Amino acid sequence: MIIIDQTMIDRAINLIEPTAQAIFATRDLVWGPPWVHGAISVPNIPEDLLFRFGDPNPWNPEWGEIRDFAEVAKRKLELAKRLKMNTSVAINLYPWLLKEGEYLYPGGVYRDGIACGVSGAKGWVDECLAEMVVSAIIVFAHIKTDICKEAKVMKI
Repeated sequence: MIIIDQTMIDRAINLIEPTAQAIFATRDLVWGPPWVHGAISVPNIPEDLLFRFGDPNPWNPEWGEIRDFAEVAKRKLELAKRLKMNTSVAINLYPWLLKEGEYLYPGGVYRDGIACGVSGAKGWVDECLAEMVVSAIIVFAHIKTDICKEAKVMKI
């Protein structure tokens, strides 16, 4: 048994989805598209997992050049994992640690071995959504271990 599995991650994403929708409805929190893409990395799952909040609509030319939010989210995730810190902290306090090709956007979160990158809204909003996803995963992990302990299942 592993503590964090795909089902737990899906539950965390589903829990945060209504908040993401409320964010998309708040015009000063997004610069254009009412959706974001994300990527998650957790211990014991070898591949990064992708997700999306909102449904991509046709691109509005007023938003400028089409952007690959999924790719930017993966890059934010990689930076957060590599430096073991939120991308906003890395960018603002340790810019000399950045490598060529890395973005100067907030939106990547790292906490206790769990990382998440989100892209599509404003950078600080991306990071807020990533924080919520990581927090939800951690809450579900604690609840799962509490249930195991209550059932006297003390070995993973």
